[in-house]
Amino acid sequence: MYLELIQTITPLLLIFMTEECVDIIFVKFNILHADCLKLIISKALGYAIVAGSVFVKFPQIGKIYSSGSVVGLSLATFVLETFCVIMNVSYNYAKSLPFSTWGESFFILVQLIVLLSQYFHYTSSKVLLLVTPVLVPSLTWILTTLPHQYLATGLTASIPLMALSKILQIKSNFMNGHTGQLSFITNLLNFLGTLARLFTVIQEVDDHLILLNITTVFVLNTVIVLQFLLYWNVEPPKEKSS
Repeated sequence: MYLELIQTITPLLLIFMTEECVDIIFVKFNILHADCLKLIISKALGYAIVAGSVFVKFPQIGKIYSSGSVVGLSLATFVLETFCVIMNVSYNYAKSLPFSTWGESFFILVQLIVLLSQYFHYTSSKVLLLVTPVLVPSLTWILTTLPHQYLATGLTASIPLMALSKILQIKSNFMNGHTGQLSFITNLLNFLGTLARLFTVIQEVDDHLILLNITTVFVLNTVIVLQFLLYWNVEPPKEKSS
């Protein structure tokens, strides 16, 4: 009866482990099997990251909305990050990699569309405000249809671009002497998310491009979080009303 129960719930267990691990843990009762435990932890972390990513940029979206301002924010950062996330989603989807190892990129992309729309709204760029919600999803879908070698080239190119997007924001913070309308919560979640994602990629994905990409993002997210601590008590100047 026990084995029948295990067979019944195996499809659910396979979300977090392989069939081999199901056999090792639930049939042979080797519950401390190191490789299986690491895989289960990795899968659980992966899905937790994906779930958390649904709201990761909401604090930033909310801060822009409540202040009615995009002061201290870099448009180049948003645009470059959006392009890089598009490449990441397209590459992972086309290669049919586990959603638990990249799903957060999909939800972050949706939120980046909102952030770009906010930026164009508060800078009175009406044409770009209208075009962005259509252009970004369309480009993502088109890229998923390309051959893998082209997507690999695009992902490779996106790594320095992603680094540049973060560096531009780091530079902006340094030059301004404050973090402006950047959200500490969003950037802290980015930092924690990339730290956890680094672990899951090492455990589950044998792809040096993806590992290099996430490592680069993690290092630069760390710098931005450190800037928040450095400029913690510095208030951005008030915008002059016209």
